[in-house]
Amino acid sequence: MKFLGPPSSGSIAGTTSSHNRAGQYTRNRRSPVQPVGSGRRAFIRASLASASTGWSALTNVQREAFSTFAASHPITDSLGSAIVLTGQQLYVRVGTSLLNVDEGLPTDPPVNTDLPDVTGLTFTIDTEGAIELGGYTGDGADFVVFGFSRWVSPGVSFMKTFWSPLTAVRYDAASGGTASLAGSIYVNEFGAPPLGSRVFCRATPVNQYGWNGTPIIVSTLTIAAP
Repeated sequence: MKFLGPPSSGSIAGTTSSHNRAGQYTRNRRSPVQPVGSGRRAFIRASLASASTGWSALTNVQREAFSTFAASHPITDSLGSAIVLTGQQLYVRVGTSLLNVDEGLPTDPPVNTDLPDVTGLTFTIDTEGAIELGGYTGDGADFVVFGFSRWVSPGVSFMKTFWSPLTAVRYDAASGGTASLAGSIYVNEFGAPPLGSRVFCRATPVNQYGWNGTPIIVSTLTIAAP
C-alpha cells in the first residue's frame, strides 16, 4: 500500500516499509526464501563469517585502531544518513570486501579511502554473452567489482537486481582499465541475450585496503556477436 509520510525503511511487527521509483509503500512482512546453495551467496556469507572471526584474532591495539578510524570515517546508509560504525563493523565491512576480491583479511585499518574512478565506465555485451568493460582508472593495486543484470526489454530504464559470477568477479585497475567476461559465464546464468535487448552493469570501486565506494550503474543494448 502506497502512503505519504516521512522516509521509512525496515520492519515493525508484521509490517515492512520500503520504497521504489513510484514512492513509499508498506506490505505484510514475510521471510524471504534465500537458499544458500554453493554460489555467490554462499561465498559472501562465508566471507562475513570469516571476517567476524578475524576480529577476535586481532590485538587490543589493532582493534582500537579500527575503532578510531571508524569514528572519523562515517558511511552513508541507504536513506542518505551518516552512520558511524563500530570498530568491529568496520573490520567486517572492509574484511568482507577484501575477501571478495581474493585478498586476505586486514590487520590494520585502511591507509586511505582513495578509490578507482569508474565514472567513465564503458560496457558492451553481444548476443553470445561476451562482455567487454573499459574506461575505469585507478591505482594498479585497487579493484573494481562488477555485477550484471539479466537481459530485459530495451525499454527498461531501471534495474536493482544484479548478479556477480563466482569466478572472474573482480578486475584490478592494473589491467589498464579494461576487462572481459567470457560469454559462457553470462549465458549459463541468463541464457543468450537477444539482439537489441538491454543489460545493466553495476561497478563498485574497492581500494586495496577494502574501502568501497558508491556503485555506478550503466546499461547497453546487446550487439551482434562477431
